[in-house]
Amino acid sequence: MSRLVKNKRWMTFFLLFNILFYFMPAFAHPTSLPTDIPTYSPSGTPFPADGPLPFTAWPSLTEDGFLSADEQSTAKVFVHKDEEAGQWIYISPTLRVEIARYSGKFERKAVVWFIADIRFKEPEHFRVFSADPQRPSRYLERPEKIARNNHVVYAQNGDFFSFRLSNKERVGLIIRNGKLLHENTYTRPVAKIPPLDELALYADGHVEMYTPGVLSGNDYLNKGALDVLAFGPILFKDREKDTRLKKSFTHREPRSAIGVIAPGHFVGIMVEGRNKRSAGVSLSFVADRLLEKGCYEAYTLDGGQTAAMIFMGNNVMSSGIYSGYQRTRRQQDIIGIGIYEEDLP
Repeated sequence: MSRLVKNKRWMTFFLLFNILFYFMPAFAHPTSLPTDIPTYSPSGTPFPADGPLPFTAWPSLTEDGFLSADEQSTAKVFVHKDEEAGQWIYISPTLRVEIARYSGKFERKAVVWFIADIRFKEPEHFRVFSADPQRPSRYLERPEKIARNNHVVYAQNGDFFSFRLSNKERVGLIIRNGKLLHENTYTRPVAKIPPLDELALYADGHVEMYTPGVLSGNDYLNKGALDVLAFGPILFKDREKDTRLKKSFTHREPRSAIGVIAPGHFVGIMVEGRNKRSAGVSLSFVADRLLEKGCYEAYTLDGGQTAAMIFMGNNVMSSGIYSGYQRTRRQQDIIGIGIYEEDLP
């Protein structure tokens, strides 16, 4: 056999081997959801925590994890609530929310936190729900009541900008329902509390996060932003933690934040604090938990007594004790996704 023939056979074998090696992962692992993109895989050891047992009583689901057509024939949505176990699940043909309660030790103190895995597709998207749309800057209500009045499936607290407005403080760049309400903000990133970083919500489901001074109110409106919140800080972008987390935001408090894994795949986190079972955490802890979940960017919402995570009109967390009261404070609005029918449990 000539050397030329041997070389051709060797090259053919080498080519087939590489093709097989390249495509083997597609056969070895389940197909990811269509809304997913390649995400960060944490290299460190996950934070030790106790959580609910894996849920097994799933309804009939589509390949991308939403309620299937067969299930729609008997029920429009699937709802599971188990407060004792710390587990809340909602699944429709376009929205899937899974909330789990965790507990552990952070710096030798007990901590309780909630992780919400949120997957959605058109026409679902995050938006702001006001206590009173006619008075979006002034009227206040408990976040769970705002959610209940609007039949919101999943919600977290917002930026509580009305407090800064009432106290004649720098309010931040605020847009609600496509209308610019306030634009008194910083011109650069700061490490003050709050730094007034911005979270923009869009009707196509994507969000954008910027520090003050990058975009004007008209810039956001021209881009089609429905709502822009001002609080922060941005915890990380492109999975790189913000350097301001080392300078400030290190004290233990109740915390609320939201992260993005991929288009149509978000993660909400709420950490209890100021109560007997949870001492609160720094923002660095919050950032690390969202990085563990695979988020590539994340944003801090208001914390303290404003912090809330709401499932179908009920606050899943236990509020902290502040000035002798243990209630989530009244606020002007919440951010949320999904609408449930009034007659649902």
